[in-house]
Amino acid sequence: MKLYTYFLLILLGTLNIGCSKDDDNSSGLDNGEYTSHWYYSYEATQLLTAATFGMETVEDFIPYTVAHIGDTLFIANTGQAGHSLLMFSQKKGELLGTLKAWQFNNEEKSFTSPIDAIIAAGNRLYVAERQSCIHVFQLPDLSYLTCIGNGKWSGPVFQAQALTVKDGLIFARDKNGQVSIYKESDATTENYQKTQRYRQASANGSPGNNAFAPHYMEVNAEGNILLTDYEGKKIRVLNPALVNDDFKNGTSIDLDDQALMLDFKPKTFAVCGERWYATGDNDAINIYDSQQKEWIKKLKTIKGYVFSQPARIYTQSDSVFWVSDIHNAKRTLVKMVAHKGEIRE
Repeated sequence: MKLYTYFLLILLGTLNIGCSKDDDNSSGLDNGEYTSHWYYSYEATQLLTAATFGMETVEDFIPYTVAHIGDTLFIANTGQAGHSLLMFSQKKGELLGTLKAWQFNNEEKSFTSPIDAIIAAGNRLYVAERQSCIHVFQLPDLSYLTCIGNGKWSGPVFQAQALTVKDGLIFARDKNGQVSIYKESDATTENYQKTQRYRQASANGSPGNNAFAPHYMEVNAEGNILLTDYEGKKIRVLNPALVNDDFKNGTSIDLDDQALMLDFKPKTFAVCGERWYATGDNDAINIYDSQQKEWIKKLKTIKGYVFSQPARIYTQSDSVFWVSDIHNAKRTLVKMVAHKGEIRE
């Protein structure tokens, strides 16, 4: 029997992952004495590779989905070392542990497919793997609680590619573009692989995702859910308040008038004040200016790093982002820091 280990993470508090609302790149007078011109620059301040984690070969590490709680960075690894969840201390700059297998009902369980989403909500960590399973771990000790889905496409989970949690409900983007909703209260040990969908919203015309392109969803400041639509070349906006006991399955919860149409296929995004950052099929970090209401720049090079295939971007704070470059020649998780500068006239 393989060796498995339980890890106790001491979480010193969840950092605020939102972005400051005073982020401004416009020009204007300050006290009537000068005109300020704001600009941004970007720098790679840390590169995490196979060598960082003491792996034997570069093929052992391919960074994918990322999340964080306090100082701990959770990194989904899809390299040949096996599907796993790496836990990295940012302060210490070292690996805290690797979660690949765990015990449940006196049986050893493990990740059997790539991890597409990691979401921390309250005292739970939700981890969606491609094989139609959403695993639920208890925080802070990462003890295993239950599994939503039974690993079959025909079950209650259809290859969930993106997750978020709002008001006790778990929203999951299905492979076919529909949005399945589950109650957190139903995700119990007794309901292991038996938790059923509470409701399911329509795809609202969103195409399927047979190529398994990355998707992402998060709750915005207005309480709506932003969701990438890769094949549809847009970012959908969903209204979770429409979901209740009277909701009819197959009904749309999209706010079509708020959807953001794009000229590239979006994968994941990071919303920061008046700037949005998105990865896409153009292998760049695309920058959106919400004041100008347009995509203003495509980043392929920053100070200290040249991107080859940035698959995902994750917001840690108002100026810190993690970008997964999955190109075979790179296999690097890049810590990208945004600097805002001022020129006065």
